[in-house]
Amino acid sequence: MSTVSDDFPALFSLIGNYLHQDMDVEFDTVPQALAGYSRVTEPDKKHQLLDEMETFLGRYHNDLEGEFSRRYWFDFTPDIIGQTVPEFFQMLKTILDDPDSYQRFETGD
Repeated sequence: MSTVSDDFPALFSLIGNYLHQDMDVEFDTVPQALAGYSRVTEPDKKHQLLDEMETFLGRYHNDLEGEFSRRYWFDFTPDIIGQTVPEFFQMLKTILDDPDSYQRFETGD
């Protein structure tokens, strides 16, 4: 049996290393944590993460929230910040492209 890290390693790493339960020790908000990730992550890893998000959306389109929760509930689920999985992925894509854009997600703009 494979682990959840096997088929989405970049997503697993992002959540486990940046959105874990003690995230608030390093970052004040989820968008800040995503910006922190974006600033230190190499472009090839960012592309891998983008590919994994697209694969996740395609593969689990009938149960995105349930699948995400089953995999990552211990650390993070988008509903705790009032988002769906697609909304979270869209925010992440934006912040990966421009880490300073995280600020707009904190104000709800």
